[in-house]
Amino acid sequence: MKKILIVLIILIVGFFSFFLFFRKNDEEKILEEKEPVKVKNEVQTTFDVEVYSKTSVKDLTGDDNQKEINTDKLGKEVIKYENNGEIKEITVNVVDKTPPYIGVGDHYSHIINTNFTFDKDVICVDNYDKNVKCNIIGEYNINVLGETPLKIESVDESGNKTEKDFILKVIEKPKDDNKNKINIKDIKLDDGVALMIDVSKWQKDIDWKKVKESGINYAMMRLGTQKGIDDESVLDAYFDTNIKQAQKYGIKVGVYYYSYANDKEDIIKQANWVVEQLKNYRIDLFVSLDWECWKYFNDFHFNTHEFNEMGREFLKIISDNGYKAINYGSKNYLEKLWDLDEYDTWLAHYTDKTNYSKDYIIWQFSDKGIVPGINSVVDLNYFYYNK
Repeated sequence: MKKILIVLIILIVGFFSFFLFFRKNDEEKILEEKEPVKVKNEVQTTFDVEVYSKTSVKDLTGDDNQKEINTDKLGKEVIKYENNGEIKEITVNVVDKTPPYIGVGDHYSHIINTNFTFDKDVICVDNYDKNVKCNIIGEYNINVLGETPLKIESVDESGNKTEKDFILKVIEKPKDDNKNKINIKDIKLDDGVALMIDVSKWQKDIDWKKVKESGINYAMMRLGTQKGIDDESVLDAYFDTNIKQAQKYGIKVGVYYYSYANDKEDIIKQANWVVEQLKNYRIDLFVSLDWECWKYFNDFHFNTHEFNEMGREFLKIISDNGYKAINYGSKNYLEKLWDLDEYDTWLAHYTDKTNYSKDYIIWQFSDKGIVPGINSVVDLNYFYYNK
């Protein structure tokens, strides 16, 4: 009997020990599942940065160091910097993720029996790659009238691709169009807006007394031009007479310079030439850069960054010498290529109502103006003199 009782006690103790063991394990398992897994925080040390972007160590890491990152060249660079007495380092990988720009609309018209200048008419440019090209995809015949749907593509050295569908229209030579001439007598102006003309040697002799009497109080004049690519600057043949006569009759004058510059050195030389010429005259309004030799754009092998830096250099020199610097451009190029918003804009857009969304001081709305005292058509502008 004693033996049986001892066996029973041993079995009971063993059962409860076994039960408590598994219960403890289950409780520990539950606690482990409830407790979050602790992982050591990893600090990011490698950063991808877009080429030509403005950024600093603080922008990337949050550390208290304003050291600027050089983003002018693609590739990786190790940057060492100090933060609260500690020397740290990061790796910056400068990348290009921006696809090229193709300057073709939905339609491209070619006059039959003329040279096919598509490679000059359609601008193909990248933000970084200087040698990007456009390729037409599809079969076409420029010697047959009609329309052909095609595709154009461009791929930069980083593999970014732009594709655009367009229609090639082979057409007859258009007849001379005299329909769109605008007589300034028919123009009604809103408050804060004045009519302005811009002139050059192409208008030849101007009777500025009649111009003033017609109601024109503002004029932009071509001061000079570069004779050609890589050539010297020359004064417009009619500038001296134009500015003196216009100001004699109380017309306020600004000037523009027509440039063929293809690098920063060239345009710095031109800007300094402009400043030197202006010492002999009173300038009431703006001094404008007029760069519009777009048919040479592809030949110059610009990227958009260098192109804008070139224009910025010209306007900075003008501004630093005390003049009101302004950049001239058509709506399309101001939207797609120019990026000089820190300076005033002279917009060219030949339409009744512009949909250009950024600010502008002057809007050139026609190149077929009829103005008393001028024997040919002339460019007409709205000048927003209260801006």
